[in-house]
Order: sequence, then C-alpha cells, then structure tokens
Amino acid sequence: MKIRKIGIIGGGVAGTALGYYLSLYENAEITIFEKDRIGCGSTAKSAGTVCLFDDSLSNRYWDVRLYGFETYRKMEEEEKGSAGFDQTGTLVVATNEEVEQVIRTGIALAKAAGYQGEYITDKARIQQILPDIDTEHILGAGYTKDDGYFDGTMISNTYARKLKENGGKILTMTKVIELLKENGKVIGLKTEDGTSYAFDYVVDCTGPWSRITGNMAGIDVPVWHTKAEAFFLSPPGKKLDYVFPVLKYPAFYALRAGDNIFICKSHLSMDLNNPMHAGNWNPDEIPATGGTDEYFIEFLFEQLETTVPGILDSGLVSSWLSYRAETKDFLPILGETPVEGYLVASGYGGNGIIEAPAASRDLAKYIMTGEKTPLLEDWAFMRLVERA
Repeated sequence: MKIRKIGIIGGGVAGTALGYYLSLYENAEITIFEKDRIGCGSTAKSAGTVCLFDDSLSNRYWDVRLYGFETYRKMEEEEKGSAGFDQTGTLVVATNEEVEQVIRTGIALAKAAGYQGEYITDKARIQQILPDIDTEHILGAGYTKDDGYFDGTMISNTYARKLKENGGKILTMTKVIELLKENGKVIGLKTEDGTSYAFDYVVDCTGPWSRITGNMAGIDVPVWHTKAEAFFLSPPGKKLDYVFPVLKYPAFYALRAGDNIFICKSHLSMDLNNPMHAGNWNPDEIPATGGTDEYFIEFLFEQLETTVPGILDSGLVSSWLSYRAETKDFLPILGETPVEGYLVASGYGGNGIIEAPAASRDLAKYIMTGEKTPLLEDWAFMRLVERA
C-alpha cells in the first residue's frame, strides 16, 4: 500500500480537521505546519455558531451544516469542553417573505433530522425567548433550542490531539516560506529555519493568508478579505437574567459571551466591491484588539435601535477586527488548483466552523482515493476562474 505524504499549511480549524480526517487512512503520513499556535488566527476570532438553520449557508448545503453540528456534539459527548459547546438555542428573524421562506425550510430540515424547531409568528412568544427584541417590523422568527455555538480554538486542539494519536505530526511556531516545485509541480516546502520537506501534496489551509501561500505556488488564489468587526457589549444591569440565544438578522448576528453580548456584522452583508468592506490586506497586520472602523460602530447602533433596543444602552467592553477569507460567491475553494500537487481548502469566510468537518472529510477522501464528491465539484477552484 503506497504511503501518501501530505503537508498541511495552517493549524486552524480547516487544517486540523483535514489532518484528522486524513489520519483515518492507514497509508497517510501527515504533517501540519503552523506559524503560531494551534487554533489561533481567524479561527480564534470565530463566533463558532453552528446553527441548525439560518441564511449563512444555503439550504442546498444543509447536510454540510448538519454534519458539522453533529460532529461537534459527538466531540462534547466524548469529552466535555472539547468543542466548547454552549447550548443557547438560535433565533433567526424574518424581515421579509424571502427570508421567511429560507427560515421555514431550515426549520423543516432540522425537524426532519430529529431536532426541535418552530417558526413563530406569535410576537409575544418571540419576546418570551428574547425580551429585548422589537417585534414591530418583523414577520416572525425561527427558533431551535438544541443548538448554539462552539469554540473554534478548542475544536482545533481536539482535532490536533486526535491527529497526533493517529500518528500525525504538528510543527507549531514553524513558518513556511517557500513551496518547492519541479517541472511545474509542487513537491514539498521549506520552512523559515531552512529545513525542506518532500510531500505528494501540499494543502493550503491558511484562510486569509491563502493569497500569500498561493503566490508561492505561482497562482492567484481568488479570495478577498472582509472585515469581521466584532464588539463585546455589557448590557444594562451588567448581567443578563435570561438565556440570550444566538440571534441572527440578515445584516448582523449576536450571541452571549459570559455576561456580555458578542455582536458582529453578517459576512453575507459584506460588499466585496466596497473597499471599506473588502480588500487584500495583510492578515499579519491585524491588531489583537481594536482596529474597528467608525462606520461599523454607526451601523451597529442603527441596527440595535431598530431591532434589539433593550441592549442599545449597553456599554462597549472591547472590540477587535479579523479578516474573513471570502470568494465572490461566498463559498469555499476546495481541492485541486491549476498547479499540480498544490491543493486549497480556504475561503470559508464566516462559515469555517460549520463547513470544516464535511469539507475536510471529502477532501481527505479525494487525496487518498482520487474520488471527487459533489461538494468538491461545487466548490472547485476552477468555478471562480471561469466566472472571472
């Protein structure tokens, strides 16, 4: 049985999930290279919402959502805290009939999988779930009580541990500075300390850094960076006296973070043609805290004033900026590229935690068997080249 050597660049949720799924194949020899720590970068700044329904991922890919959710629930069952699950439930608000239909479909799919879900038009009932909400200008809301949010760093470290138990290697604080090529094919990589490694495949799981890694391979990876500007608010009274669900509107989402509320602009509301929203910035220049723009603060409070006025008087505890790696159609890039030996699992945007398990499972299968799944065909690199 031929051994396949795979080098993975990036130790976030995309890289560690892929490493774990590859390690389930006996003839896979895996090494992950992470320039910092496992689960840092954009993974550490992910909200981790894996709701059973919402508009962040089309219902066409609902099975991807379900697989992610059930994967992390099983992690928690095996070892409490390994996925950082907080079961708060999810409330998704219908602001128009189109959104309402997406919600109703998602609720039906959740119930078909055996989970609790309901679409609510009784506004008094909606306010029982979220007392601070303004129901005057909404049609209704979908509600599932079995889901909530997870912790991307904990998930990444759990995948990393499982990978090492299966014989995989992880090199942290190890920066890749060059992809080695022969006759146009990527055959390995070189790290900052001058060490070279030979691989059958090198997989780019660097998210917002994919343009940098792609340049090493000699191609332009078609991802853009959107600003994930997030704020932690301290509600009036300092402490929530009810379970604040994951709250999703088309333009923003919010969730409980201890006694505070985390709130962020929806990635689907970002305009990739607006230089204020998107560009090709250097992710290494992101500050640990702060870095947010005034336009977003104004946007945020306008949204709160009309949707959740009960928390409008909240105090700002902290803020930070992260970059989401997005493609023009807001779906990932998964699989082979125009450069042989160089694969990509990037562009997950605001859905990395949701999509990583199913995407990594299918990409691992392709690497080890050569068989493509419908997911790899839908999320192929070449779809974006053909549209350009």
